[in-house]
Amino acid sequence: MATSNYKFLRLYGYPIFCLLTNLIFFLINPYERTFNAWRQFTVFDFIVNTLVSWLFPLLVIETGIWLTYVLHRRLPWERNMRMRFMVQLISHMGIILLVLYLFFHVPFPEKFAFNQLLYRQSSITGMIYCLVITSIFAAEHLINKLNNARLEAFKLNELAVQAQLDALKLQLDPHFLFNNLSALTSLIEENPSLSVNYVVKLSSIYRYMLTNRTQNTISIAVELDFIRNILFLHQIRYGQAIRINISQEVEHLQSDIAPLTLQLLIENAIKHNQFTNDSPLIIDIYMADNKWLVVRNNKNPKRIQEPGAQLGLKNITQRYLLLSGNKPVISNTDNYFEVKIPLMKKNEKEHVEHTDH
Repeated sequence: MATSNYKFLRLYGYPIFCLLTNLIFFLINPYERTFNAWRQFTVFDFIVNTLVSWLFPLLVIETGIWLTYVLHRRLPWERNMRMRFMVQLISHMGIILLVLYLFFHVPFPEKFAFNQLLYRQSSITGMIYCLVITSIFAAEHLINKLNNARLEAFKLNELAVQAQLDALKLQLDPHFLFNNLSALTSLIEENPSLSVNYVVKLSSIYRYMLTNRTQNTISIAVELDFIRNILFLHQIRYGQAIRINISQEVEHLQSDIAPLTLQLLIENAIKHNQFTNDSPLIIDIYMADNKWLVVRNNKNPKRIQEPGAQLGLKNITQRYLLLSGNKPVISNTDNYFEVKIPLMKKNEKEHVEHTDH
């Protein structure tokens, strides 16, 4: 529970529990059936009653807050909520009962009226308060968890939309359209059958983005099919100046990644490097340590870089943090640029996906 909520609990909890303490003590007093006893109260009785009514809730509330701090480090709610609830409740009750036992075994003068009846009343009331306070902390955790999940889902959707926009900007770039239309015009004259295949691949690219625009994760196999369509277009335009090598391990991976991840990384490499048939851009996609999908390209930077360097890298990083809690690892040396993408299990649902509905 946040500090502000502790202040809220203290601000409203003390007066409410103070009032309840007086009320409960009256209701569970077998010797008091009317309000006559209140008329016989002396000033001293009133002072003692007021102190007990304030100090008892103070003990219960502050003990609950302290236990929450301690258990948050050793047994957080996220690990096992049911276990945490029982441990906190039993510990809270145990501490309160121990303090009450020690307190009521102090030999106070008779005028304080700290008798066995008050001891039983305090014990019963204390256990009720412990249950209420522990339930408040558990409810607060659930509410915070729900709110955080909604916020993360909103951020994830926002990043997914941004990734789609980045990808569409790449594909709808005037140079991209002009070059592809020029290539298509040449193909129609030189190789009509290949031009048909070219149009099919181009339409598949847009179909992929439209079909998967609402997905948070997608299988690597589907993403690789999409990448092969893009590679086909690039090889028509650039020939062997661009080469993408996909390892056999990756071909058979039963894992998921965020849609458009590979496309953004490949387009980034193409955008910021110069290449020819004699000095090609080589992009390797392989697996590392059974938990990373690595996309690595050699570097031959353009002398004049286009605006928007490292397009999509920030978006990709934020998306993976939300999807899996793991951050992509980026390495940029003089000879190569490399991004390690954390793999997610097949059909794994990210911790915020259930709030998308």
